[in-house]
Amino acid sequence: MAYLDSKLGIVGRVGPLVFRNVNGKTIVQAKPEKTGKFPAGRSRQTATDFGKASQTTSALVRGLRPFIGTHYDPQFFNRFRKAVYQGMKMNDSLPQGRLDLWQGEPTVLEGLETDLKHQYPQYVQLPGLQLSLEAGTLEINVPQFKANTNLYWPSTAAEAELCYWVSVYDSKTYRLLRYELFQVPIPHKSRSIPPSRFTATALPPETLVLVTTGVLYYTAATRLGKVGMNSKAFNPMQVLKVFKT
Repeated sequence: MAYLDSKLGIVGRVGPLVFRNVNGKTIVQAKPEKTGKFPAGRSRQTATDFGKASQTTSALVRGLRPFIGTHYDPQFFNRFRKAVYQGMKMNDSLPQGRLDLWQGEPTVLEGLETDLKHQYPQYVQLPGLQLSLEAGTLEINVPQFKANTNLYWPSTAAEAELCYWVSVYDSKTYRLLRYELFQVPIPHKSRSIPPSRFTATALPPETLVLVTTGVLYYTAATRLGKVGMNSKAFNPMQVLKVFKT
């Protein structure tokens, strides 16, 4: 059954026709089992790899969901999948149809933004930040900084939190194994924030580790107390670092 989505685009299917919304455009495709024309040769292998990229992206984003929620722009998943697919193709020794992110170059995910209109580097600048992984131990060293110098403050923001989300995935299935959240409270933009050092729980071998960072802003409402400002339309967060154990 086909229906109109929130942007009045047709999605779903009618008989042998499948309607998809891709980059704001409605694409009409015929189901292979209805037309009898299945992908063959290189086209079939490419389709297999692209399907694997979509599955991998879904698994990785699932591990970010407790942190980012649904606060990302409409093209976030497509950008993520594009980066995953690019990373899969960066291993020349793997044949088409058998590409894999772990065996490719997962570091292409570094710098991926959840919100292109409000990118993380526009709001946070910490030149002395250090992330290291040695012998299964991940450390995050946040330098001392001045809240009104190293952070950009929206006019209504009264407090903030600098966050580091560590999500750990199985290297073969990309199943989420665990996650941890580290936070640096910033009670006021006039404060000087002391250095912080975080150590993640010992990481098992053969895992993919994503460190995602973001800044959470809060307003000070007289009756409601501290109210979060981050939303689907405003959420400066970024995949900061990718490690393989």
